[in-house]
Amino acid sequence: MKDQTNMTHTETTEIDGGAAIISWFRAAGINHVYSVSGGPINPIYKACAEQGVQLIHTRHEAAAGYMTEAEGRVTGQPAALVVTLGPGVSNAVTPALVAQMAGTPLLIVGAQAATHNNQRGAGMDYDVMPAMTSVTKWAGRCIDPSRLTEYLDIAWRKMWAGRPGAVFLEVPTDVLHASFTPKAAPQAPVKPGTAGISPKDLEALVAELNAAERPLLLLGDELFFNRCGKLEALIDEVNLPFMTLRLARGIVDERHPNWAGPGYVPCNETLRDALKEADRVFVLGHHFEFDLGFGDGLGEDVRVIQIASDPELLHRNRRADLAIAASPAWAVSAAHGAGIKAKDGAWTKKLTAAWQAERAAQLGEGDANGIHPVAAIDAVSDAAPEETIFVTSHGNVDFWADARLQINAPGRYLRAGQSGTLGAEVPYGAGAAMANPDVPVVVFVGDGGVGYHVTELDTLERQGRAMIIVVLDDEMWGAISLPQAQQYGETYAMNLPRRDWTKVAEGLGGNGYIARSQDEIGEAVKAAIAAGKPAIIQVPVRSVISPYMQFIS
Repeated sequence: MKDQTNMTHTETTEIDGGAAIISWFRAAGINHVYSVSGGPINPIYKACAEQGVQLIHTRHEAAAGYMTEAEGRVTGQPAALVVTLGPGVSNAVTPALVAQMAGTPLLIVGAQAATHNNQRGAGMDYDVMPAMTSVTKWAGRCIDPSRLTEYLDIAWRKMWAGRPGAVFLEVPTDVLHASFTPKAAPQAPVKPGTAGISPKDLEALVAELNAAERPLLLLGDELFFNRCGKLEALIDEVNLPFMTLRLARGIVDERHPNWAGPGYVPCNETLRDALKEADRVFVLGHHFEFDLGFGDGLGEDVRVIQIASDPELLHRNRRADLAIAASPAWAVSAAHGAGIKAKDGAWTKKLTAAWQAERAAQLGEGDANGIHPVAAIDAVSDAAPEETIFVTSHGNVDFWADARLQINAPGRYLRAGQSGTLGAEVPYGAGAAMANPDVPVVVFVGDGGVGYHVTELDTLERQGRAMIIVVLDDEMWGAISLPQAQQYGETYAMNLPRRDWTKVAEGLGGNGYIARSQDEIGEAVKAAIAAGKPAIIQVPVRSVISPYMQFIS
């Protein structure tokens, strides 16, 4: 069979819709297609084999969606999710919602019944567009195979424009199978550009930085996708204290002496105090959403300076005194070297010292039920190599990890918390391992969350990839159980029997370790990395409510 990978503009070889889609993926730099076996999308599978795009069959479409999104979170370059019709698409709804709420790119292609069977009650046929429209930036349907690349170009532009998000393209099965002669080979799709800062806005920004006596720099999601080599230099030049949010974790090494903790109000008391006491808060590439308390905790006299490429983020929940519709990276580059006077350092030292004291106070004692979660997290991070990618979720043990970890580079922290979704953490780890197989990946999860997609250990084993799942096991749904006990004096169906997750790992082709002390945890981490196989390290821990859950409860 003729290899379509080198098709030129002058060739007249017929291809089918599946080959057209994969040819476009290759032009877009997409190297991985995540999917769950579905007959209607066989033309895409066949094209993957013919054109050299790696097809990764997972155990569930939702897990496939999280893995796809994880590649964008780690590398900044999306993979693609391809799902079969009906329940295949509906299983992708939650991953689309997560990506949409997180501001991460996710490209989904979903099958639909053949056009000649539309509205006839064909198997697995129902209208998924209302659901997908509600959880994506854009959802479209292509019924002409010759226009598939055009529709994919539209999806790409929509996915990246402004704040990134999820997009969905529906393709009926007869369109996937239909043969046609393409007019030209697909070209690499163009990512929409971001606006530079105007001279007037730059002058205003520099004036605010110069006037600030108690500045606070909040680094947000957009800085991950549009990075700036001058950011750390500006922080050093002006002596600015900074905190990092979500995708921006690690955008500046969090071991930097000016880092004052993660930008999450619920788990950082230092941030809560700083928002009250600062005279100027600079919000770069983010807005005042839940993690920043919607801006409600700001002091009465604070001035807010907000910079974002997407104008819809400006003034959201809290009106900015200076709102600049521009790329934060451009703004930082322009501000660096603009003669901004350095601060005396007293304010910065106050914040960083407060955070270090807060962090030191987190460590507690163990008991008969296990060690303190913080001790377990520290033992893992101490044993893991510097380049390790860490994943957390949205449970009580993960909230301990969020505040405890210090991320040293971009793309080394994936937090499945923006939508409050449990279940993304294990697939996030698997996607990170596929995207960057040369570094260790560690997933922190509780004994509740691990049950959602633990079978994706099998997916990694089949692909020859490795990750480590650290199950912090307190025998309950801790994030809900502990607040229930505080509020009502009792809990309701919250207990979970201790299961042997090490045997689950072994049954799925990986390794299992039980660790009850910090020394045993460190040894298990090193052994798992050396083995190079998917692994679970099960750690019995105390049930201790995290500062995050204590605050929001």
